[in-house]
Amino acid sequence: MRSLFIIIFICGFNIVAQAQRRQASNNRLGIALDATFFSLNTDDVAIDGKVGWSAGLETRGSSRPYWDMIFGIHLFNNKFSVQEALTLDDIDMSVIGAEVKLLWAYKIDNRDYLSLEIGPAVSFNGEFKVADKRYEDSIITGSSAVTVASFQETSPININGIVGLSGGSEKIRFSAHYHYAFLDVLNGKNALSEELNGNMSYITAGVRFYF
Repeated sequence: MRSLFIIIFICGFNIVAQAQRRQASNNRLGIALDATFFSLNTDDVAIDGKVGWSAGLETRGSSRPYWDMIFGIHLFNNKFSVQEALTLDDIDMSVIGAEVKLLWAYKIDNRDYLSLEIGPAVSFNGEFKVADKRYEDSIITGSSAVTVASFQETSPININGIVGLSGGSEKIRFSAHYHYAFLDVLNGKNALSEELNGNMSYITAGVRFYF
C-alpha cells in the first residue's frame, strides 16, 4: 500500500506540473505543509484524535474574476488513539494515505488576501496501523466488544468534501480546511458479527509556499 501512495504522489506531481505549465502566467505551483487533527464519526468505538501531518503539491490560478482554482495532491499521516477495555491503556494508531483534490476559491473583494474554498477530493488510505503490536488482539472500548484487529480493517478509497479558507499573499498563504469522507471507512465486525460503521474527518491547518 505504501508503494501505491508513492506512485500516486509521483503521478500527481506530474499532473500538477503539467497543469501549471498550461495555466496563465499568474498561476503558481506551491508546496503545502499542514498539521492534521483527526476524528472518526462512529458509535462503535471511542477514539481520541491526535496531531498528525500532511504534505503535498498544489497549483493555484485564476479561472475567472473573483475565482481561483486549486488542484493538489497530498500525503497524510493521521494519528489517533483508542482505549484498551481491560487495562484502559491508550493504544496509539495511525492511518496513512493520499488525497487528490480540486477546489474552487472565491476571492473576497477579488484579491489574493482572503478566499473561501470548497470542492471534492478522492482519498486513498491503508488500514489503521497500531504503534505497539502487543495490542493487536486487544478489545477496545465502545458500544460493543471490538478487537483491534477487526477495527483495523478499512475501505481503501473514499470520496471527500472539503471546505475552508486561506489568506496571505501570492507567495505565502495560511490555510485551514475541514475534510469529510462521505463513504463508510470501517470494514470490520464486532464480537456479535455486526458490521462496524464510521466516517473519517479531519481538520488541516498549515501554510503554502508558491513560486
